[in-house]
Amino acid sequence: MAKDRFLAKVVLVMLALVGVSEGSRVLMVLPLGSSSHKNIIIPLAEALGSRGHQVIVASLHASPANSSRSYTDLVASDAWETIRKVTGDFNVFKMREANGGKDVNSEVMKKVLRNLPEYCDAFLRDPGVQTAWTSKPDLILLPAFMNECGLALVHKFKAPFIYVTTSGLTPWTADLMGNPENPSYIPNQYLTYGAHMSLWQRTVNTLVRIAGPYLRKQLVMNRLDGVVQRFLGDPSVSLSEVEKNVSLVLVNSHYSLGHPRPLLPNVVEVGGMHCRPGRPLQDAQLRHFLDSSTVPVVLFSLGSSIRSEQLPPRVLHSLMAAFRRLPYRVLWKWEGGALADLPANVMTRPWLPQQDVLAHKRVRAFFTHGGLLSLQEAVYHNVPLVGLPIMSDQHLNVRQAVASGVAVELSLDSLTEEGVYQAIRSVVEEKQYRQRVMERSQLLRHQQSPPLDTAVYWTEHVLRYGGGQHLRSAAVDMPLYQYLLLDVAAFLLTLTVLLLLLLRSVLTALKRLFVRVLKNTVTKALTTLRTHVKLQ
Repeated sequence: MAKDRFLAKVVLVMLALVGVSEGSRVLMVLPLGSSSHKNIIIPLAEALGSRGHQVIVASLHASPANSSRSYTDLVASDAWETIRKVTGDFNVFKMREANGGKDVNSEVMKKVLRNLPEYCDAFLRDPGVQTAWTSKPDLILLPAFMNECGLALVHKFKAPFIYVTTSGLTPWTADLMGNPENPSYIPNQYLTYGAHMSLWQRTVNTLVRIAGPYLRKQLVMNRLDGVVQRFLGDPSVSLSEVEKNVSLVLVNSHYSLGHPRPLLPNVVEVGGMHCRPGRPLQDAQLRHFLDSSTVPVVLFSLGSSIRSEQLPPRVLHSLMAAFRRLPYRVLWKWEGGALADLPANVMTRPWLPQQDVLAHKRVRAFFTHGGLLSLQEAVYHNVPLVGLPIMSDQHLNVRQAVASGVAVELSLDSLTEEGVYQAIRSVVEEKQYRQRVMERSQLLRHQQSPPLDTAVYWTEHVLRYGGGQHLRSAAVDMPLYQYLLLDVAAFLLTLTVLLLLLLRSVLTALKRLFVRVLKNTVTKALTTLRTHVKLQ
């Protein structure tokens, strides 16, 4: 009887766990970011939806028309219009020019940070996402940077949540998980350093490592606190405290495309989870352009946030002249009106099914801005790259691709017709680029399980166990002096000093004893000698 009762309890527990993990309510929130950021999580939303979960995705952008829609898509269109009006024309080339031709990252960050509270308030109040506030989710997922506004829903529902990084693992996210983030060999994603840094680079990297989490707290978290407090009517809300309960981080990176680094069980690499085999091209003209080509085809795209039509005239002229000289066909993502004097070997489209194009057998090179998703897709589909980094983490991405032997880097400042021409010819015709990208593709593809399956597994793991406290490292709760073993170092140093002092005291005492014994011995010897002389 006792055995039967035990078995019955086991069955009930298993059924309860299955009920939690299958058919759960999952809410994915993206209060800020481009459509490419949403593209990272859409495959996960579709996969969870196909497994019976009720998935809601709330963001600024509508999902692609070819999405399976096994989830509910909520679009904050009013908030997006607010962002566009407040931010103005997001022309990175004009911002770069206004910044004296220097790196545009600082200008982009200033523009975003200046208006971040207004962006957050507009998203929280947008009529298009109000369904999210009645969803009562069992789990929430949101990007880990500049999307902290979504923590308002975590606070309201007291639900477990998972951070998803749209790039690599940021220092503050690593700190939340207690994951090692050693600046001696882990470069900051907004710097262009590799894993092997000089003394000066390690110094700068260390300072950025220390300053990053502090600046985020001051410029992002503390400023968003007031927005969320007013919206929820709860003056006690602290987003910094809310995010400490993060269960897991899904990191959009993989060692095959970056630098190997230590990761805890609750920090899971899923880089490339959006990558998939190519599908048949629906655009008949585009399909004919590729299928009928007897020469290699080059794909040129600057991603979803940077528009080719905004390129400076000098750069545009160099590109057109270089494309005209190439003995290949060029497929160009061009969002503007018809280009005058377009070379006969070039086709333009305002939008392209990038993965389907990269999967085509005629495509032999990808001329890209260096976005992480584009890099992952190119390597997945065995296409070497020419990188033209412009902003954000693109510089680091391209440098890593160059170091991996799968890319050639160009600079916007020194871009010339000849430079573009030679870079593309090298990538297409020199066999080592094709060979190295195939090697990296094998590393990216041949994992213990596909990245998307890994993401699904760990998402359901958190659902099944109501969070990830069992994955939490003790390092999270340690004071800094304990984590860095400063107290141990101080103890050992003190002990060493005490032992040295003790040794010194012992040696001094032995010296005195030796001197005293020697003195007594000499005195006795002299006394004996004098006595012996007198007796003589």
